[in-house]
Amino acid sequence: MLAAMPEMDGAAVSGPRYEPSKFTGVLLAPGLVHLTYETMLEGNRARRSSLWRKQGANAAWQMYYHQATPIPPDSV
Repeated sequence: MLAAMPEMDGAAVSGPRYEPSKFTGVLLAPGLVHLTYETMLEGNRARRSSLWRKQGANAAWQMYYHQATPIPPDSV
């Protein structure tokens, strides 16, 4: 995910940048990882969850599913 973030909206060098934090990864099965983290972009926070899978010994990890849930401004 860290490698993919520079290509996402909000990653422009001259503009606002994502500020990721609280990364946690859990191996669910061989070749399947659940990643959770938070991002902030221009004061807006979101909790994010994604499933990453790797099919085959020489394959690259690919995002299979992603969800972002906005965090209300008054939440801790």
